[in-house]
Amino acid sequence: MKKILFILTIILIAVSGFACLGHAEYKEGDIVFQISKSKQSSLIKKATGSKWTHCGIIIEKDKEMYVLEASKTVRLTPLQLWIAQGDGGSIKSRRVIDRTLKIDYKQYLGKPYDLAFRFDNDKWYCSELIYDIYKKQLGIELCQPRPVKDYNISDKKIQGAMKNRGIKPDQKVVAPSDLL
Repeated sequence: MKKILFILTIILIAVSGFACLGHAEYKEGDIVFQISKSKQSSLIKKATGSKWTHCGIIIEKDKEMYVLEASKTVRLTPLQLWIAQGDGGSIKSRRVIDRTLKIDYKQYLGKPYDLAFRFDNDKWYCSELIYDIYKKQLGIELCQPRPVKDYNISDKKIQGAMKNRGIKPDQKVVAPSDLL
């Protein structure tokens, strides 16, 4: 019996150690990408040609990993929950800076989601949030914002969504695929 308990204890320690490795591979400031299950995800996929339709930035708070994301509002979502909420649980990450970072994220919490994908309106969409944090807090412009017309917007559903949201073809945006 002691031998079985010893073996079970070793297995539990090993499994819990591997579970913790998932957190160890991420650092605050890493950008994470997922295949979103949102209604607009299929439109973003068609327009950008990328399966990565949602993104966030890793925040470490109280020794736990979270994703700062713009969804219905800007919020912190526990990393494992964020991964599980994506389509298939598949994510991709990008580390821009390989040193310890502290992101000033509290100023964004609770801000509304930006359905019109506009800059400088105190509302945020996912890739704009990350673009803004890197540019304003770290002095890094991750990509050049592009006019909406540079994406594949010929689909009738995309055009309808643009009209409903007041998105103009010359309006500049950043998509998750641009940040990747």
